[in-house]
Amino acid sequence: MNISLEQLLNRFERTALEREVEEELHFHIEMQAGDYERQGLTPEEAFAKAALRFGDFAQIKRQCIRIGKQSGARTLAMRILFTLAFLLGVLIRILSSEFHVTRVGDLLIMIAVFGGLLLYAKKSGPSVFRTGRKPFQLGLNKTSESMPVSFDDKGRTPFERVRADDR
Repeated sequence: MNISLEQLLNRFERTALEREVEEELHFHIEMQAGDYERQGLTPEEAFAKAALRFGDFAQIKRQCIRIGKQSGARTLAMRILFTLAFLLGVLIRILSSEFHVTRVGDLLIMIAVFGGLLLYAKKSGPSVFRTGRKPFQLGLNKTSESMPVSFDDKGRTPFERVRADDR
């Protein structure tokens, strides 16, 4: 039983990341299947066509997890950097009696605070606004007729349409 706390936490973080990625990928396949159903396919045919168009699920999942881990490492590095900047700013502010040096401390503290707010905003995800008592979401992840469809009537992605226009 030589498992460390860090390994245990990484295991939980990895399974949470894997679960989140898998849910997101299934969501995209289901959305595409819904588009195919609205075009007249049966639910089974629509799901099969969407899964085929999506490609190798396991490979895409591995790539997304790798990207997520890189993003997590960057966020941790930025959090450490902002913490060090804050502590250095406080230290400079306390130990210095010269006005122009204390301004450097103030600047470091402000950079750290705003950087921390940036990381917090990035982590919080989509916003929910309140209009009176009723919550209002921007609805960017909902399907509706007014939102752009990712595939056209020929089943091409926006990238495929642009490439076809270039030829």
